[in-house]
Amino acid sequence: MPTGKTPTPGPLSRHIATTLIAEIRQRGLRQVEIAARAGMSPSQLSRVLAARKVFTIDQLDAVCRAIGVSLTQVISQAVQATEPDASAKVTDIRVRSSRENGRAVAKEPEGDRGGDDGDG
Repeated sequence: MPTGKTPTPGPLSRHIATTLIAEIRQRGLRQVEIAARAGMSPSQLSRVLAARKVFTIDQLDAVCRAIGVSLTQVISQAVQATEPDASAKVTDIRVRSSRENGRAVAKEPEGDRGGDDGDG
């Protein structure tokens, strides 16, 4: 049941933000450029990179694409840094834009035909 409260960024969000900031600096990009490419306002991007606001998965995907880094790599690094003893690994998934609405769609790499039951 929704509480109406805004989620507070936790260790995973903070590590993702730190990783993205480092990638932006390494590439010599500006946050204003990244925000425009990702379809976000500069203040919105600033808040998520400062870990004052939580990324949505669509925002994170758009920012990763705008920077030129792999979404799965950013998430995997964050999971490993925040849960070093985690036995589960983040699997490699393909992320593509839906033709209908431009939203990101994640699919299992092999044999997933879509749908909740895998039947289409």
